[in-house]
Amino acid sequence: MIEKEKIIQIYRDVLDGRRVRFPNHFFVGDQGKTYLAFITSYLVEEYLGIPIEEIPRKVTAETLWTHRLRSPAYVFGWNFIEVIDNAYPGKFQPWEFNQVSNNYWQGENGRKRAIEAVRFVIEEKCKIPHQEIPLKINHRFFKDHKLNGIFYSFGDSPYQVINTVYPGQFQPWELANVPSNYWKNPENIKQALDWFLFQKLGFSSYEDALMKLQKKDFFQYRLAGLLQCAFDHRLIKVKQWIREQHIKDYLKSERRMN
Repeated sequence: MIEKEKIIQIYRDVLDGRRVRFPNHFFVGDQGKTYLAFITSYLVEEYLGIPIEEIPRKVTAETLWTHRLRSPAYVFGWNFIEVIDNAYPGKFQPWEFNQVSNNYWQGENGRKRAIEAVRFVIEEKCKIPHQEIPLKINHRFFKDHKLNGIFYSFGDSPYQVINTVYPGQFQPWELANVPSNYWKNPENIKQALDWFLFQKLGFSSYEDALMKLQKKDFFQYRLAGLLQCAFDHRLIKVKQWIREQHIKDYLKSERRMN
């Protein structure tokens, strides 16, 4: 294997025009990958002066291709992100770059990438406790972590992303912000209140809830939005709704018995 300094000198000669091209069979096999790694890190850090932590933000395909690295990448069938990964293995995730392929998040493979990316950022990069996921995953989260492409693929809905990554583990109303007009749908209100009354507060029946429910319970379980939007922030209206459900259940029971 040629010494690293000689590899870099050959590359400088190519960049400066003293060489028309790289030597024949220069980029072949594992040795060729090593040579390309030397050249890539030299280009980025020394020739262009880009700090390593800024690579995803400042390096694009054009950066590499205009500095004569298109042909070496072509030898291995790599895109520019794979060239970077060869030089900095495991240092960056593809979605951290400003530029990814147009279809990166599309189709079955794109969906798998999306799930892996969101799970990685939540669990490995940000280390968000599981129970706090609904509060932390919002529009800003996707922008801050360069996951906008994922977001668009899921209809700009944080809940759709969360429910895909963690199927059935969270409810829409557990998010810091529910979709607009969510509490105008009576079925959504019923699903949320049934979950709240029976799963979270542990009431045995609507009648039990009618006697024991307190306004502070909504704040404890971050359902102030439901109380505000669906019931004008009035507990008496919630209890009126509970009473109506109790009556409906009673009438259903009577019909079954008759």
